[in-house]
Amino acid sequence: MLTSKLIFASFTWGLALLVSIFLRIAGIVHPQPFEINHALVWIAVFGPSFFLLIYFLLKRSLSVDSLI
Repeated sequence: MLTSKLIFASFTWGLALLVSIFLRIAGIVHPQPFEINHALVWIAVFGPSFFLLIYFLLKRSLSVDSLI
């Protein structure tokens, strides 16, 4: 179990390092400030939880156990 936790932690840190390097390079290449699309921000923040809500409601309504 320790190795799986170590692999997962290493993978997470490595992915965070790659994202950090990519953002640094993107900042050097495009030094102008971002033009933020507010609709995209709202979708990025609330979209996953809304998707999970729909998924769990559909799963519950289509479940065989809920019909009995």
